[in-house]
Amino acid sequence: MNVKVARPDVANLVFRAYGRELHPELLCSHKTARLAAQDLDLNVLLIPAGHALIFRSVGQVVTELISDRDEAHSSRGRLFEHRFKGWHAEAVDFESGLRYDVCCTLEKLSLSVFLRQHEELVSDGAKATLFAEIPGTNRFSPGPLSLVRAEVCRHSVVVHAYHTFPDQLTVIKTQSLFELRGR
Repeated sequence: MNVKVARPDVANLVFRAYGRELHPELLCSHKTARLAAQDLDLNVLLIPAGHALIFRSVGQVVTELISDRDEAHSSRGRLFEHRFKGWHAEAVDFESGLRYDVCCTLEKLSLSVFLRQHEELVSDGAKATLFAEIPGTNRFSPGPLSLVRAEVCRHSVVVHAYHTFPDQLTVIKTQSLFELRGR
């Protein structure tokens, strides 16, 4: 089944994190992957705005997502929310011993640099945990793409995500670390 995906305008995006799982029907995904090791479980979803990560361990759930700011997501359990402008970092320590660190970057690029970055991401797609290229708005420009690389270790998971917005020559990059302390 083919799913029609359209990227929202990058100016309307927010980065949200929750200390709970969101209702699955609120996350319309077009590709998914699941990684697990010992006490760690990570679901990666590619969604129209970018990605959603659902991390479970030691009785704690953390959901991270990039979404349109107008999407109806409850504030219950929200750890933080911010719009994409430049660089931003957050860290949350949970009583369970889990530490969640994330940093996000929005980069506005020149056309030549954007096209070079796009080609590098396309060539890296085969090695990614999840990769998707969405058809472009016209046949002469590249379509938006999403690339997620996740690495699961014994007591941690690190996730690198890249999402392109060709109409605005913009790339959103995130790096998320879920780490079990004291293990």
